[in-house]
Amino acid sequence: MKRIIYFMISIFCIVAISCVEVLEKEPLGVIDISSAYVTPLDAASAVTAAYTPAAANNWCCTYAGPGFMHWVLANVASDDTEKGGESGSDQLYAQQVSLFNIPSDNDAVRFAWSSQYIGIRRANLVLENIPTIPMDENLKNQYLAEVKFLRAWYYTNLVKTFGDVPLILSTKTDTKGLTRTPKAQVYAQIIKDLEDAEKVLPAKYAVTDRGRATKGAAQAYLGKVYLYLDNFPKAEEWFGKVINSGVYELSTSYYNMFLRAGETSNEHIFQVQFLNDQGPVILNNQLNIVMGSRARNGWGFNLPTKDFVDAFEPGDPRLGHTVYKNGDVMPDGLIANVGNSTTGYLNKKYYAPEFERVGGALQPGRDDIYMRLGKVLLWYAEAANENGKTQEALLALNNVRKRAREGNVNVLPNIVTTDKNALRLLIWQEQRVEFGQEFERFFELVRQKRAGAVMRAYAAKYATPKGSGFKDTVNEIFPIPQSEINLSKGVITQNPGF
Repeated sequence: MKRIIYFMISIFCIVAISCVEVLEKEPLGVIDISSAYVTPLDAASAVTAAYTPAAANNWCCTYAGPGFMHWVLANVASDDTEKGGESGSDQLYAQQVSLFNIPSDNDAVRFAWSSQYIGIRRANLVLENIPTIPMDENLKNQYLAEVKFLRAWYYTNLVKTFGDVPLILSTKTDTKGLTRTPKAQVYAQIIKDLEDAEKVLPAKYAVTDRGRATKGAAQAYLGKVYLYLDNFPKAEEWFGKVINSGVYELSTSYYNMFLRAGETSNEHIFQVQFLNDQGPVILNNQLNIVMGSRARNGWGFNLPTKDFVDAFEPGDPRLGHTVYKNGDVMPDGLIANVGNSTTGYLNKKYYAPEFERVGGALQPGRDDIYMRLGKVLLWYAEAANENGKTQEALLALNNVRKRAREGNVNVLPNIVTTDKNALRLLIWQEQRVEFGQEFERFFELVRQKRAGAVMRAYAAKYATPKGSGFKDTVNEIFPIPQSEINLSKGVITQNPGF
């Protein structure tokens, strides 16, 4: 028996050693960094890779990777949108956000954190490796400016979501023991990156390069960052540069901007492009099916609320361009069926009409529009009003309302009040309906310092748990993913209250 045991132990040891030798072999198919950044084509590919995480921002599990979850963190967290889906447990992370009962292992915040840091690392790789590539210097500088814009964009998403976050500006940074950087320092770096990018980026590109970051995009996000910092003079300055550039103009058709035919609108300033028209493949925008009716093969998430619908003034055409209900005639002539929507509404800005579908797919590859002139004008109006420039504020505000009324002089009359406090509330109201369902509402409420009051009032008005759990000084930001805290062995700390 002892001989058998010794024999078995010997065989086990030999097998174990052999397995280690096999499993610990160097991979043969990995491209070393030194050979990955050699040619101009390598540079172009690396920059494209830095854009890719932005294209995953709309849903949890595209083949482009986990995304930022804009529709959950900005829409569902607000009074504009109910989660939807098959039931409360369908995509539980979104339900937790809606109720402000958010554990630190919530998938939405985990995806938000990881996707943005993937983008930041890719931007850092470009900044470190492209400068040594022999290529056209103007194109090289443009590429570097583009990824500085992207790094700023990713960090903007992170800091408004989590507050203090680790600031990583090099792939050589030892992330072990890395602590959270004060958000003021992160914002300072965001501003620096955007200013550097703005000096170099072109105002426009050829059609083949549509979707790349532009000078106007950098200027618009500088304005937005300063707005979030309550620096209204600087916000007015940067938004004003966009408005006065002559590059952008309001689309004559509000709804057309959100269709594939309107993706080249001169109103668009920054948009994330999706290239494929069907199937679960990389760079396929899934929000059209995520927000589509369950009666029409969609998943039925992101339900506009009655409170949001009631926020529109009587006769405002934007209501019919933003939401739809049973019986509405849709752009493709079909009669709307919202399926099991508990609010009775669905998001029309992400409706996929039949004339856009390829092979019947609900994913027509339509772009996500994150920055456009309508937003810039209303944010400019807010900043100008805070700076005491009432007439400039009214002009920008009423230009947006003029486009919205679509020639009907009997609706949306011009705003004429010159009272600063009253005008502020009117501008905020206009922002809500103009930006409706476009991933702004919750973070707008936070920067306006009224998120708690608005969400608790919503819960009381509709006798719903949605919003009732909002705690001031806690729920303005989201929990740091527990996985990140664990990986850091507690060096990265949790936000208070989670």
